[in-house]
This record gives sequence, C-alpha cells and structure tokens, in this order.
Amino acid sequence: AAAGAAPRFFVGSRDGEAERRARAALSMDDLDFFEDDEGGEEAQSPPERQIVVGICAMTKKSKSKPMTQILERLCKFEYLTVQILGEDVILNEPVENWPPCDCLISFHSKGFPLDKAVAYARLRNPFLINDLDMQYYIQDRREVYRILQEEGIDLPRYAVLNRDPDKPDECNLVEGEDHVVVNGAVFPKPFVEKPVSAEDHNVYIYYPTSAGGGSQRLFRKVSRARRQE
Repeated sequence: AAAGAAPRFFVGSRDGEAERRARAALSMDDLDFFEDDEGGEEAQSPPERQIVVGICAMTKKSKSKPMTQILERLCKFEYLTVQILGEDVILNEPVENWPPCDCLISFHSKGFPLDKAVAYARLRNPFLINDLDMQYYIQDRREVYRILQEEGIDLPRYAVLNRDPDKPDECNLVEGEDHVVVNGAVFPKPFVEKPVSAEDHNVYIYYPTSAGGGSQRLFRKVSRARRQE
C-alpha cells in the first residue's frame, strides 16, 4: 500500500478481486449496522425469569430505615424483583388474593396477622427467609428463655411468676425492702420485671433502699415522627 494510505482489511476468500474490493469498501456504518442487527436478535430472545422477593410486614417495619437499606441492596441484583405487600392487603384481603412470590420475608409486629402469613406461606409455598411458626414463640418471653436454654445460651438468672389461680405453686411472691422471693427463689434488688408478652413493654426496675428504693418504668426510644403524633 502507498505510504499514508488507510489500511485495508479483507474478510473471506482471496478468490475474486471484485469480491475483495466490494468487501473492502464496507464502511464503519455498514459494520455498525450488522452489529446492531445481531444485537436485535439477542434482544428478541426470551428475558430471564425474575425471582420475586415478597415483603410481608406492617408498614412501620417494611418502610423502616433498616428494611429500606436491605431492599436497596436486593434491588441491585439483576434478576430480583421486590414485591412489598401493602398493609391494606395484609389486613383486609384474603391470602388467595395476595400477590405470589418465590421468596418471602415476613416478620411479626404489633397488629400483624401472623395466622394469615402462615396460611399464605402454605398456599404459595415460597422459600422462607425466616421461620413463621417460630414467631409465635418469640411473642412469649417464657418460650424465648426456654429456647435459649435448650440451645445452651447463657441467660441471666430469672424466675417466672405465673398469676394463674389454677397454678398456685407458681404464684408465690414475697417482697422485702431489698429483695423479693419468687416461688422460693431469692432475688436481691435491683432486679428487672418484664411482662410475659413480648409485645408489652411495661418493664420496671426495682431499687434497693441504699439506692433510694422504689421502682421506675423503663422507656423505649421513640422516633421524632411518633412523638409528633
């Protein structure tokens, strides 16, 4: 080729000068056209099936800051689609009308219809991220402590005062100035009293006389939005 001339590339057989010249005359626009045509064929192929991740929880949980951060990370995966079941659907629609999903994230909180979530899981049989049946147990602090003990997890010393008249042997309480006796077990003050229901946050701490005595209700941190309600 002459000095300074643009290089020429030939594709295919060397037989036939006319064919070589015709191929050499292909412009970049022609090449781009062929590439776009190949891409069009790929675009016509069936799309990959999306895996639908269902979020079943009350709005204050599904829209919370931690949950939002989790969902933002899930949405970065190309083949994942997040489907949030609205609170109105969860509370008012039968589970047969809930949108189907392949994978379910669901957790109990105050007002959440756990029975319906369990029924939905049995109906649609999605992959469960968290065990729904176990969420019945975590609503009872006695069950939580029992499970922890069975798993060999260290617990603070505790006693259960059962105010059931049919079980008088579990309802013996004697309170002194600096201690209480619960069913024969002595607990010096300070100690913490918690209701059986995990949804009941009326938790009290009792102080000895050396600290002024009396009791104080512990409070939960409340968000600014809830304080303004």
